[in-house]
Amino acid sequence: MKAKIKYIFIGLLAILALSWFFINNQESANMNSIFIEKIKDGDIIFSALNTDKGALTDFNKFGVIEKHLGKIYVWDNQNTIKKSLSEWSKNGEILKVYRITHLDFNINTLELQNGTYNHIMNSDVLEFIIENK
Repeated sequence: MKAKIKYIFIGLLAILALSWFFINNQESANMNSIFIEKIKDGDIIFSALNTDKGALTDFNKFGVIEKHLGKIYVWDNQNTIKKSLSEWSKNGEILKVYRITHLDFNINTLELQNGTYNHIMNSDVLEFIIENK
């Protein structure tokens, strides 16, 4: 009887350990750990959705990064909705992260040009940090 209880206890511990491992590594499976380490609060993240008609070079969505307790969140471009990075980005998207280099830069003035934010990404007001691949 003691051996049976011992095997049940070991089985439960194994299930708990595997569950913990799966839950902790789920978001890091989607994002490279180097990507996570390089970004900081306040960085701007741009997204290009892979579609049949559009190329992955048309970055038409952006947000502001917030890191909190080891997790990454993204505020939408209106600073009204905060989502986890994995929730904010969809499969097939390329993400590029930039850091503001000029103190007088106002994120609220970002506007689409020809349906993209590429003109801001190529300007001298932002410094390229990293992109996911």
